[in-house]
Formats: sequence, structure tokens, C-alpha cells
Amino acid sequence: MRDTSLLTEVLHLVVQPSDTEAHAFFCELGLQPIPDVPQLLCLVLDESQLRGVFCQISQRLSEAGQADSRFILTRSPLQSKALLIEFLHAQPLSSVTVPIKHQWFFQALADRAFVFKYQPIYNLASGEVLAYECLARAVQGQGQYFNGKQILDAALSTHCTHEFDELARETCINAIAQISNGQTFFINVLPNAILQGPKSLERNLQQVLALGLQPQQIVFELTEVEALIQHPDLSRLIHQIRDYGFGVAIDDLGGQVAIDHYFMALHPDVIKLDRQLVQGCSRHPVQQILLKSLLYSAHEMGILVVAEGLETAEDIAFCRDLGVDFGQGFGLAKPEVTLQQQRLDISSFCPLVNRRPAIAPLFAAKLAAFNSRQPRLTHAIS
Repeated sequence: MRDTSLLTEVLHLVVQPSDTEAHAFFCELGLQPIPDVPQLLCLVLDESQLRGVFCQISQRLSEAGQADSRFILTRSPLQSKALLIEFLHAQPLSSVTVPIKHQWFFQALADRAFVFKYQPIYNLASGEVLAYECLARAVQGQGQYFNGKQILDAALSTHCTHEFDELARETCINAIAQISNGQTFFINVLPNAILQGPKSLERNLQQVLALGLQPQQIVFELTEVEALIQHPDLSRLIHQIRDYGFGVAIDDLGGQVAIDHYFMALHPDVIKLDRQLVQGCSRHPVQQILLKSLLYSAHEMGILVVAEGLETAEDIAFCRDLGVDFGQGFGLAKPEVTLQQQRLDISSFCPLVNRRPAIAPLFAAKLAAFNSRQPRLTHAIS
């Protein structure tokens, strides 16, 4: 039992920094070494100051520093053995700072406060819009705006990927039903989240049909796939998506996602080449070799290819002339809350580039099949 006679009315924040950088930060924040235990730092404060201090830590100390530095809040005298005994149960700072930093995210989940912008994906041979990628955004009551990366980082940091992914899919399908006129939409999904709740796919199908949409209008774009390469259920998940009539795309190929394994094991309908591989491709021979190899392999297997991150006329022209099927990026169109449908004059991009015959027309049948896919579902799901 804790000896309450040793307690004082003074509240101490006691921290063990993870490294010299964290140590310097805490000293800057006002913490001082405890004379009897100099590896521990202490700050005297009252309860009204706690949130402000933890907010500063969450904003200024690195995520690694927050995860690896430990802390306690105590009223034990700094000279007592009780302090050291208490510190045996110290917790990572991140146990407090992460929820504080991402409080907006929990509120967005509670309020279902996610909206979407739509970025066109263009056929690089014709300039026609093939589809739209749905990009999640969060808007708080105070006018704060959070982009897709901030949302995903928050979901991962708070271990709420399943909750976010399921809500985002449901919200996105509802939004599509309000604006769709038969167009195709790419919806980002976290495959690990679906593997945790596989019934959500069936609910998505029921939702799509109830809203008057067709499953073939939806392409589920699998993101954050790298950690699941060897997952025994990943191939089964992709087969389930296809059985319901949805399309399958793999995101970030050649960047965060390794190239090996995907063509043979997963065989998606579409691969999206990572912007790290695409940006600057008109200038860098190594990137050109990788792009040519990927494009050839994909086309040999009947897989369509999207180049992401196209921002310059030179890169757009290079990918077009190489025969990349589709393109997406700020150089073509930025995401908007409405559907941009204007055809691009693809021939106007970088007229000085030596143009080679585009490969894309060779895949006219594949493109037509993709745009007019019929549901694979043979019976209604009750």
C-alpha cells in the first residue's frame, strides 16, 4: 500500500528522456535534473498546466522521442524512495501526447466529418477522363482543414485504421451516389483494416446496390500494402473484392510498395506507379528503364498502368509517348469538390519531345472492357 504520509501537495512531472536530443528539449521546456537521480528530469506544475505542457511536447518533440521517453505524475517528494518505486510503472509520453495531438481526428470520427475531393485520372492517349480518385479530407467546426496524409497519419498513430477506413468507405460511397452519372471512382482502402473486418465489404456492396450504383463503377485502391505482402489472406481479399464486381488497384508500386510479387500473386486490374518513380522520369535514365520494364510486364499480363504525380509537361509527354495508359497529377488537374470532365489536349504537352508510337492504343479492348465491366455477381445478397 502506498504511504500517503509521504505525499505533498506539489505535483511533479518526472520524465526520463530517451536521448540527448529529448534531454535538451525537456531542459528548454523548464524541466530540471533531480539531484539524487540526475537521469530523471522534473517540472513542478499544477493540474491546470498539464494540458498545455503535454500539447507542447506533442507538437515539438519527435514521435520517436515521445514514444521512447517515459514519465510519471507524482506528489511524492523527490528525495524519497517512493519516487523510484513509482517510476518503475512509468508510461511512454506518447500514451498521453498522441491522443492530445490527434484529438481532432477522434472528433472527426465521432462527427463523421469527412468530405471528399475528386482528382481526375486521364487516358494519356486520348485526353479523356477515365475515372476519379476520391481523396478524403476532414473539416472541423473551427474551420481547421486536414489533408489525406494528416488523416492517415492520425489513423495509424491512434491505431484506428479499421474505424477510419470503414467509415471513409461508407461516407465516400454515399458522396459518389450524389454526384455520379455512371463514372468510375477509385476509393482508397487499407487492406489490413478490411482483413480485420471482412464483413464491411459485403456491407459496401449492399450500400452500392441500394444507392443505385453499380459495383463496376468502384475500384478499390489498396494502399499501405507493403506490410501485407506475405499475409495469407491478402490474395483471398482481392478475390472477394473481384467476386463482388469491384475493381482492384495497387497503389505506390515502385515506391513504398515493392515491385516483386505483385504481378504474379495479386494480378490487380490496375497498378499505380508511385510519384517517386514518375517525377523526373523525362530526365533520369534509370527511372526510364524501370518504367519501361514495369509497363511491358503489366501490359503482357493485361494490367493497366496509371502514372501518379505527373506535374511537368516533360514528364507527362514522356509517359504518354512511352505508352503509359493513364495519368494523374497536378500537372493534369488538381483535386476539386466537383467532377472535372473537360477533355485535355494531350498533344499540347511538351511538343519538343521526340514522340514514339503510343502503346496505349494496343490495349483498346482492355480499356473498353474496363470501362464497361459487368458485375460479376450472379445473385443478390440479402
